[in-house]
Amino acid sequence: MTNAHTEAPLGNAGWAAILKTGQLGQFALLCLGIWLHAADTLLVATAMPAAVAEIGGDRLVSWTLSLYLLGSIISAAAAALAATAIGLRRAFVIAALIYTVGCAISALAPNMPVMLLGRFGQGVGGGLLVALTYVAIQRLFPEEMWPRLIALMSAIWGASAFCGPMIGGFFADLDLWRWGFWTFAIQALLLAVLVPMFLRPTRGASEAAQRFPLVRLVLLSLAVLAVATAGIYVTPGISLPLVAAGAALFFLFLKRDGSRATDKMFPTRAFDIRTLVGAGFIANLTLGTAAMSFTVYGPFLLQRIHGMSALGAGYVMAAEAVAWSSTAILFAGANEAGERLVMKIGALLILLAVALLGPAMAQGPVWAIVLLSLAQGAGFGMLWGFLIRRVVAAAPEHERDSASAAMPTTQQIAFALGAALAGIVANMAGFAEGGTVEAMQAVAFWVFVSFVPLAAFGAAAAWRIANRRAEKG
Repeated sequence: MTNAHTEAPLGNAGWAAILKTGQLGQFALLCLGIWLHAADTLLVATAMPAAVAEIGGDRLVSWTLSLYLLGSIISAAAAALAATAIGLRRAFVIAALIYTVGCAISALAPNMPVMLLGRFGQGVGGGLLVALTYVAIQRLFPEEMWPRLIALMSAIWGASAFCGPMIGGFFADLDLWRWGFWTFAIQALLLAVLVPMFLRPTRGASEAAQRFPLVRLVLLSLAVLAVATAGIYVTPGISLPLVAAGAALFFLFLKRDGSRATDKMFPTRAFDIRTLVGAGFIANLTLGTAAMSFTVYGPFLLQRIHGMSALGAGYVMAAEAVAWSSTAILFAGANEAGERLVMKIGALLILLAVALLGPAMAQGPVWAIVLLSLAQGAGFGMLWGFLIRRVVAAAPEHERDSASAAMPTTQQIAFALGAALAGIVANMAGFAEGGTVEAMQAVAFWVFVSFVPLAAFGAAAAWRIANRRAEKG
C-alpha cells in the first residue's frame, strides 16, 4: 500500500470536495454524537461543584470523569467490531439509547455512588458515538479529506465549548444542576429517532463473525480502575501498588491484543516508539494524560481560589475547546512542510500550558489562566487531526478500522488516566480536606507541575512523528 504522501499531496482536497461525496448530510447527523459527548463533558465540569455541594463526595470528584471515560473506553474499543457486526446505523441507535439512560440516572442521583453509575452509562454511550464517527470518516471519505472532516468535528467541540458551560453554569447557579442532565437525555433520545430515518445502512468490507473482546476489555477496565482507586486511597502503601497494578494490567491488555491474528482493538505495534503508528499512539496517550488536570480541577480551583462563579469558570474552561476547534479548521489545509511545522508548534504549546498552568492557577491573574487555556487547546487543535491521519494512513489496510477507532479510544484512556493520576496528586496535596485558599493554591501548583515530565515525553514523540514521512507503521 502506498502512503499518503505518494497517493496525493497533503491538503489538496478543498472544502468543496467534501460536498461532492454526497455524504456530508449523513456526516452532520453522525456529528450529533460528537456534540453530545463534547458538550456533556464541559457541562459536567461546570456543574459538578454544585452537585458535590448537594450530594457530597469530594474525594470521588475525579471518579466522575474516570468512570465516564472508562465507559467510553470500553465501548469505543469495540466500536470497529460493532460497526462490522451490526452496521453503523444500528450501532449509533444503541449508543444513543445507552447515553439517554445514563443521563437519566445522573439526573436522579441522590448520592455520589448513583451519580457515578450514571456517568459510567453516559460514557459507554458517548464513547461509542464518538468512535463510530471516526470509523465512518475513514469508510465514507477519501484519505486526503480526513484532516478537514476532523476539523469540522473540532468545530462542533468549539460550539459545545460555548453551550456546555452555559447550560451547566446556568443550571448550577440556579441550584438546578439536575436539569442539565435532562437536557442531554432528551437530545440523545432525539438522535436515536433520527438515525434510522436519515442514515443509510452501512457495513464494513468484511462480514466475518468476530468475537467480542471480553477478556481484553476486562483487563483494560481493571487497569483504569486500579489507577482511579489509587486516587482515593492516597497513602503510599496503597496508591503506589495500585498504580503499578494498573500499568501491569495495561501491558497484559496490549500483549493479549497484539497476539490476535484478527479483530484487534489496536493496530500492530501500537505504542512502539520505533514506528510511526507507535509514536502517534504514545504522543496521544501522554499528552492527553498530562493535560487532564485542567478539566478535572480547573472549575474547582477557579471558584475556590479566584472566587469565580460556575458560569465564569466554565467559560475559562471553554476557551480550550474554542482554541482547539479554531486552530483545527485554520490549519486543516496545510501542505506537507506546513503540516510538520504545525504539529511541532502544537506539541510545544501543550507542553508550555502544562508547565505554566500550575503557578498561574495558584497565584493568578485569571487572564493568564485564560491564555494558557487557549494555548493548550490550540496545541491539540494543531496536532490532533494530522496525528490521526498519519497513524491511520500508516496502518496496514486490514487494520485501518481498528486504528481509526483506537486513536479516540487511546485519547479516552489518556483522559481517564489523567483524571485518576490528577486525583492522586490533588488528594495527596489536601484537596479532599478542603481548607484555606493557601491549601488550594498548593493543590493547584502540584496538580499541574507533576505532569510536566510526561508532557515533555509526549511532545518529543509528536516531534518524532512530525519529522518522519508517512510510512507503514
